[in-house]
Amino acid sequence: MTILTAAQAAIAKLVGRRPAAVVSSTDEICVEITALAQEAAVEIAKACDWQELTEFYEITADGEASAYPFPSDYDRMVQASEIFDPNNWCWGYHHVPNYSEWILYEIRKIAMLTPGIWTIRKNQFHFMPTPAAGQKAIFPYISKNIFLSQNEAPKDTITSDSDSFVLDERLLTLSLIWKYKAMKGLDYQQEVDDYNIALSQEMTRNKGARTIRKGCRFRTIGAYPAWPWPLGGV
Repeated sequence: MTILTAAQAAIAKLVGRRPAAVVSSTDEICVEITALAQEAAVEIAKACDWQELTEFYEITADGEASAYPFPSDYDRMVQASEIFDPNNWCWGYHHVPNYSEWILYEIRKIAMLTPGIWTIRKNQFHFMPTPAAGQKAIFPYISKNIFLSQNEAPKDTITSDSDSFVLDERLLTLSLIWKYKAMKGLDYQQEVDDYNIALSQEMTRNKGARTIRKGCRFRTIGAYPAWPWPLGGV
């Protein structure tokens, strides 16, 4: 399914016709719907950590740099995600989101657990201490590439009628309807309610139900493995 079909479905409900082209058209409603489609798609993408947009990235340190750039398609970190060190099974890098705390670590040389700490500043991942050459950091993130071209090349902006939305097309159509009505000063309460219900349902469905298996040895999200050695001394 394409941006064209999503837009056609919205326009059909709004004004009772299906234009042959939308993105490439200069017709007023097509120009407006195209602009709204970009806005609506971005809003939908930011509403949830969708599995379709989740990617994994691996940084390999060079032994000199303490800061590394985002992936080229980076939008944001997955909520409550961590950066893992594949050579340390017990814990990964400790996140320090507070810059004042980061400065305290830096100027007071506070001891920290291996492999160290990380934060985001100036669109880079900063690590302390500087990772050794070959040391790795692995993390999940959400891609900003919410569209695919006709040849399935990822992209973040609509440029063609043949582009497709990575997420649910029905959500895009429903969003277009209420946004267009709102822009024109029309009553859109029912349409926005329909959209919000569909969005909530899709967010619930997206990652599937969790199954708890008795005796499973793998840790669940939010739970950490116990320290494997005795604590303290006698």
